[in-house]
Amino acid sequence: MAGPETVRPWRQRFDWALYATVLSVLVAAGGLAFTGVSTYYATQVAIDQLAQSREDAGVKERRQASMVSAWSERQTNGGISGVLANRSLDPVTAVYVKGTATSPGETDGQSFIVLIETLPPCSMISLPANVVGRKADEFAADARIRVETIWFRDAQSLKWRRPSDAPLTPSAGPQDLPEFSGNNSNGNDFSIRLAEAVAAAKPMAKCGE
Repeated sequence: MAGPETVRPWRQRFDWALYATVLSVLVAAGGLAFTGVSTYYATQVAIDQLAQSREDAGVKERRQASMVSAWSERQTNGGISGVLANRSLDPVTAVYVKGTATSPGETDGQSFIVLIETLPPCSMISLPANVVGRKADEFAADARIRVETIWFRDAQSLKWRRPSDAPLTPSAGPQDLPEFSGNNSNGNDFSIRLAEAVAAAKPMAKCGE
C-alpha cells in the first residue's frame, strides 16, 4: 500500500514561471498606459504652447495698428471735425480716410475720401470740412464730419482696415471695397489744405501704450 501523499509547502506548489510571466505582462501594460498618458499630456501642452505662441504673435502683429484710430469732435463754429490719431512710436503710411460731411439742415451726408501719405508717430490730425472736400467750399464750414473707415499700412508694411463700428481687421487695402471705384481721393500730395493739416499735426500726451 502506498503511504499518504506528502503535502508540499505552498512555495513548491506555486508556479513561479507563470507568476513571473503575468507580472511581466502587467508591468508592460502599466508602462504602456503611463507612456500613453504622458504622451497625451505632452501633446496637449505642446498644442497649448503653440496656440499661446500664435496668440502672442497676433497681438504683437496688431500692436501698432491698434494704436491708430479716428473720432469726431465739436468745433467752436458749431461744426464737427474728424480727428485721425496715431499713438504708436512709428509712422503709418497710405492712410485712406472715408467718411461723410453733413451740412446743417441736411439728413444725408455727402461722402468724401482723403489720402494721407504719412501719419507721423505720436500725433493727431484735425480734418474739418474745408480740408476733407476736394474744394475748400465743397462742404459748409460748420458741417458735421463723420469718419466711417480708415485704411492704412503699418511699419511692417501690413495693411489694416478700421471701421468706426467694427473691430480692426487685416485688409488688402482700400481697393477691397467697391465704393472706392466711384470716388477720387483727395491726397495731401497735391491738396495744399490737406498738406497743411498734416503739417499742423499735434503731438499726443501718451504714446506707445
